[in-house]
Amino acid sequence: MAIKIVQYFELTAFTGATAARSLANISQADGIVQKGDTGAVVHRYQNFFINQQIKRGFNRFDFAPFKMEGTSSVLGGDNSLVQVLFPNVEVALRLVEQGNGNRLSRLSLTTVWLNENNESTGKAIEERFLGIGASFSETTIELRFKSAMDSVGGRFPARALSRNLVGILPLNSDLRLQ
Repeated sequence: MAIKIVQYFELTAFTGATAARSLANISQADGIVQKGDTGAVVHRYQNFFINQQIKRGFNRFDFAPFKMEGTSSVLGGDNSLVQVLFPNVEVALRLVEQGNGNRLSRLSLTTVWLNENNESTGKAIEERFLGIGASFSETTIELRFKSAMDSVGGRFPARALSRNLVGILPLNSDLRLQ
């Protein structure tokens, strides 16, 4: 049995300072579109179905060869660095240029596991990040993102403290997970 993973990359690039102030108030639309008064451009790509456009919900995702590196969520809620790597192609250059060097962008990355028939096998994992910069080489374009993950709001760990896990609750801050 083969494990197949597809990632859906939805980047909103803000083209001006006024648009960057409204990071949280942008509605989404299909394709690569200019978002009217907001000054935002939305890019949607997927990295599994080569040379195909995939419809997911009301949106369409074109193929682009990219991969994600880094830690997207940690127990401590650290603001870890996440990198999205593209080959040095026009699509990736446009992402960097329209997002002011990837400093005025917001990324929603959704990971989905597929079965042998290339159908989704369960719940998708969606993660959101803010752009902090980009770098170039002759062969690769690296987009860098950070996200302050709230370990409590994100329900990490998935267990709640109880007597079964820690015994009798102590009067000080010493806990022993069993």
